[in-house]
Amino acid sequence: MAAELVWVTGLLTRLAWTWPEPPWRVLLIGGGVLMLVLRLLCYPFSKTLFLAFDLRCHPTAETERQ
Repeated sequence: MAAELVWVTGLLTRLAWTWPEPPWRVLLIGGGVLMLVLRLLCYPFSKTLFLAFDLRCHPTAETERQ
């Protein structure tokens, strides 16, 4: 979700700065590349967060701990 928020913020900022004639090709290509990079950068953090939520909802039993 953080990657999408950063992407939308960047898109809206770029549109506001260049509004009468926005560079649609730059926005299309740059937005696609940015989304791929942001997803790769955010993956380790989101994976850790999802595992923490899962462990919180389904704690390990005493017999599983060693």
